[in-house]
Amino acid sequence: MATGGSDSGDTRSDLSGNAGDVVQARDVTGGIHFHTSPGPGGMVPRQLPGDVHGFVNRTADLDGLDAALVSEDGQGTAAAVCVIAGTAGVGKTSLAVHWAHRHRALFPDGQLYINLHGYDPGDPVEAGQALTRFLIALGVEPSAVPVEVEERSALYRTLLAERRMLVVLDNAAAVGQVRPLLPGADGCLVLVTSRSRLSGLVARDGAHRATLEVFPEAEAVHLLQATTVPYRTGDSDEEVVELARLCARLPLALRIAAERAAARPRMPLSELIRDLQDESSLWEALSSQDDDEADAVRTVFAWSYRALPPAAARMFQLLGLYPGATFTPHAAAALAAVPLRQAQRDLDALAGAHLLEHSDQERYQFHDLLRAYAQDQAAHLEELQDRRDALLRISNWYLQCMVAVRNHLNTSDLGRAWGIAIDVPVTNPLKSFSDAVEASAWFDRESGNLVATAKAAANAGLDTITVQLLAAMWVPFGERNPTGAWLPLGRIALNSASRLGDLHAVCMALLGQGITLRLAHRIDESIAVHLEALETAISAGSAAQKAAALTTLGHAYSNGRRLREAQECYEQLIAAISQPDRSWSDAARSGLVSVLWESGLLVEAETLCNDVIRDSETNLTTRTEVLLRLALVKSESGRAEEALGHIAEANNLLWHVHSGNLVRWAGVCHGWVLLAAGQPEDALAVLQPVAAASRQLRDQIREVFAVDAAGQAYLALGRLDEAVRFHRVAETLCQDLHDRWRHAVILDHLAIALSALGQGAAATEAWTESREMLTGFNDARAQRLRAKVDATLAAP
Repeated sequence: MATGGSDSGDTRSDLSGNAGDVVQARDVTGGIHFHTSPGPGGMVPRQLPGDVHGFVNRTADLDGLDAALVSEDGQGTAAAVCVIAGTAGVGKTSLAVHWAHRHRALFPDGQLYINLHGYDPGDPVEAGQALTRFLIALGVEPSAVPVEVEERSALYRTLLAERRMLVVLDNAAAVGQVRPLLPGADGCLVLVTSRSRLSGLVARDGAHRATLEVFPEAEAVHLLQATTVPYRTGDSDEEVVELARLCARLPLALRIAAERAAARPRMPLSELIRDLQDESSLWEALSSQDDDEADAVRTVFAWSYRALPPAAARMFQLLGLYPGATFTPHAAAALAAVPLRQAQRDLDALAGAHLLEHSDQERYQFHDLLRAYAQDQAAHLEELQDRRDALLRISNWYLQCMVAVRNHLNTSDLGRAWGIAIDVPVTNPLKSFSDAVEASAWFDRESGNLVATAKAAANAGLDTITVQLLAAMWVPFGERNPTGAWLPLGRIALNSASRLGDLHAVCMALLGQGITLRLAHRIDESIAVHLEALETAISAGSAAQKAAALTTLGHAYSNGRRLREAQECYEQLIAAISQPDRSWSDAARSGLVSVLWESGLLVEAETLCNDVIRDSETNLTTRTEVLLRLALVKSESGRAEEALGHIAEANNLLWHVHSGNLVRWAGVCHGWVLLAAGQPEDALAVLQPVAAASRQLRDQIREVFAVDAAGQAYLALGRLDEAVRFHRVAETLCQDLHDRWRHAVILDHLAIALSALGQGAAATEAWTESREMLTGFNDARAQRLRAKVDATLAAP
């Protein structure tokens, strides 16, 4: 029977691996075979922003894109990548989105869109972040997104293979933001907008480039007239031409100017033009650019901004302090400390003046040039303390929302269990949630803004709110992002907690980092961080945090097969006279059962299992985990029927536990028990869905167990070639885990299959490598395996 530790008690699964082969069963006699996974099905993303209202002109540019990108039969695409390049404000995004809407029928499998914010004052969206969003939109579970960017890109290409999709990458600053997002499929088209020419995409990837110029005079005049004619009369052609010239014929500036003219139908256009001309002398340069187009855009911004009502003008400049990319009226109200209805009126006024973009039914965003202008206005017109207060208000609002999210997602006891208070008074305007589904959806939409807010708060020295906000985010963020994504945020939390001198907060941050490192298979680092967390908890005098640190340190030791140290951690906690939280006691008892079984101490493991199961206060998750361990103990002791009975009992409890990790672990245990009972065909039927689900969810540990156990089943059935193939796949998968014990066990299984196949030399090589892997392991089970391998290698 295969052996190896379970991570069934983890807060989330250990995830890693590449897209590729998955195990699939047709029927038991036909066996399990490998094929390329088509990925999650049924997901047809429709992410294009709404078509541009009142789109005019650009007929020649649209025709040029049609000629370059649409195939001659009009049924597909002629080019795989197109770069729409041009200066800021020239209308690149409007053109790309309008063209995309005109040709949606060419892409029946969906459209993906992301604003890469390559030229925003804040941080651009990295390729890895964009891949995560796209993979989730394509149906990948957030926790199943691979850790490495290369692996995410490979999975993304796999999911787009054989699909006809449009991908719009807006505001890219560099080729590095784009290249990992390029599909490999011929039926897909990527539209990229950028101020840069992105020559690398043209040279290396064969991209078509369309350079967008400012409007010719006639088209600029047409845009102004199309917007103003319904509201104004009597404007001379000469005045309209002059207004177009002052706007440098840039669509962004033209729309802002036209909107102001339309909003003042009784003011002569000549007077508006004089105002705009006078504005240029008042304007201070926003950047080091020195050209007519940049000057014109900046002048139009200032001209329009100064005409705003006072409340809308202040909202505009305060929004320059907002840390995220998009915002809702609720967030704007919190930032500006105004009632929600007032915030909505201000946002509508700004959107009406084209100083904001209304991205969907309740979200707004800046054009990057306008955001830079708003930031400049805030820096000049808001006192330092006022800017700090605004950031504190939005940070507090997000924290209040996270408290509500946390309550709906059943993580409200996390702060209490870890010994840190993260509850805050709830004030208006709080975004309320009716249920967990709504709360979860809000967190998914706001995740990027939450991260940006936490970073901004930390940079401003608002350490208390930073620690509390990150503490509230930890669980839902970890469930929705690749393993390891928390590490940079955890460092922010740790730095803020350290500056505060708050040992409880420091311990909490260390615990989060230690758990994340363990889930990322960086075991030595995890142990070091957990030891620091334990020392900090003792210094802080926190019994709850000491219990948490002992438990999670035990898990880290166990994952590194330092079983004696793990056992000491669990026993120290179990023996504590005053138990601060029963959940930690249950986790420690479950961990101790696992360690005893892993160590080969079957009698001791069975005794503890029975004690835990008899305890009426044991929670269902722990009871299920211990029943599975008891099944393995009895299976290894030759009591197959009793073992199967415990498996059945555990499966019944799984209906109430709702843990995918535990369901997959139960499947592995069931497969092992069936193998020990001499039922390899039944074992294959159980292991197949475990392997498939584990591969889809990037649960590589349980995938390794299932694939390796399938190899043992094929060996028992006499299908030796398949046994060798499955063990080799398991060995390859195991290499990413950096787990020498699991690797040694799999090599032993591989050697047995190779020997049965008559490949003695290869079997000897595998056993030799297995023996080398076993160096340093001194528990009873490892000693038995080493003795067996030594005896086999010594035999003639």
